[in-house]
Amino acid sequence: MSAVLARMNELHAQAIKPASDAYVAALKAMREAIDPDVPAIEAVMALDALKGAASEAEAVLRELVRDSMTESGVTGFEAGAYEVVRVSPRPAATVTDLAALQAAAPELFEPQPDKLNRTELAKRLRNGATLPGATLSNGGPGHIQIKGRKP
Repeated sequence: MSAVLARMNELHAQAIKPASDAYVAALKAMREAIDPDVPAIEAVMALDALKGAASEAEAVLRELVRDSMTESGVTGFEAGAYEVVRVSPRPAATVTDLAALQAAAPELFEPQPDKLNRTELAKRLRNGATLPGATLSNGGPGHIQIKGRKP
């Protein structure tokens, strides 16, 4: 079995399948419940776990395929409706002595515009200050916060 398939089977068994099963169970509970809000929270948590597991699996698969391409010397291939190309990173500039660089090439340095401290502005407005050019919004529709309870 290839390393790619072995690792994907492992990720599926450890994280994707349990999260998917938890979501299906929560969905069934929502369909049977008089008040589906409680199982809806279980579904939210299961979907969050599934999102994390899927994101991890995607990153691992990309890395494994990249490594496989590097090992075999393949720079690209077609995979069904997709074209896969190995992309090498561009060399990045590293500054080792800022003062020496600024002396040698001052044109590389740009003046920075003023930056608004939005946290302080909001704090002042919430505390009743009136500042020309700024108001408080209602903050939007809000959201729910879900925290785990201690058993």
